[in-house]
Amino acid sequence: MSYQEIIFEVADRVATITFNRPERLNALTQNMRGEILDALRIANADDEVRVVVFKGAGKGFCAGADLTPAKDQAHRKTASDPNSGLPRDGFQETFAKLMWDMPKPALASINGAAAGLGFGMALCCDLRIASTQGKFASAFSRISLVPEACMTFYLPRIVGLARAAEILYTGRQVWADEAMTMGLVNQVVAPDELEAAVTSMAQTLANAAPIAIQLTRRELYRGLEGTFGSQLEMELFHQKFAGRSLDAREGPQAFMQKREPDFRGR
Repeated sequence: MSYQEIIFEVADRVATITFNRPERLNALTQNMRGEILDALRIANADDEVRVVVFKGAGKGFCAGADLTPAKDQAHRKTASDPNSGLPRDGFQETFAKLMWDMPKPALASINGAAAGLGFGMALCCDLRIASTQGKFASAFSRISLVPEACMTFYLPRIVGLARAAEILYTGRQVWADEAMTMGLVNQVVAPDELEAAVTSMAQTLANAAPIAIQLTRRELYRGLEGTFGSQLEMELFHQKFAGRSLDAREGPQAFMQKREPDFRGR
C-alpha cells in the first residue's frame, strides 16, 4: 500500500514503519496518524512479520503533534464531538492499545528528538536503541497539557517514580547517555552505527522462536498489572502450551546438531 507521510516496508520478517516528514522532524499530522495505525494493523495481522521497528527519517524520531494552526485544528477534531471537552484522542488511545495487545515485539530507533507524543510512542515499544544524538522530552507541562499514549504508565515502570515525575513535571530533555544510565534505552551507539545496531537486534528477535517470544511478551506486559499468583499461573500454562509446539522440538535438536534453529511458529 502507498503512503504519503510514512514509509512501510517488510523484509526478513521485520516490518519497518518510518515517519517521513523530516522537514518537520516527523511531527504528526492527522493523515500521518491514520497511516501509522493502518501500517501497524497490517504488520500485526501478517504472520510473516515477527518484529515491528519504528524509525524517523532525517534528524529526528518524532517531534510529537504538529501544532501549526491548520494541523492543530485537525488534531482537535479527532474527538467524536469536536466541541466536547472530554479527554479523548482517537490516535493516541488506539495506538497505545494496539501496541499493548500486539503479540510481536516492537523496537524504536531513536536517531534524534523523541518529544511529546513521539516520546510516548517510543515508550510503547519493548526496546529502544538510540544514537548519541538521541534525546527524549516531555514538554506537556510547559504548554499546560498532560502526557499521552500512556506515558504515565510506562515511564515510572521503566525509570522509577521519582525520575518519571521529574522528567514529566519539568519537561526537560534527557539525552541518550543519561537515558542509558536510567534504563530508558537498551543501547547507545554512534549515529553512523544506529541502523546496523537496530537491524542486528531486529534480526535477533525475528530469528527467535515466535511462539516463545509472543507468550513471553504477554507475560511481561500482563505482569505490569498482575499479581504473583496470576503471573505464576500464566507462566505454567504458557510453558505447557509452548512445550507442545514443533518449535520446542526444533530448538533442542538444533542445539544438539550444533546449528542455528529454524523456528516456524508452529
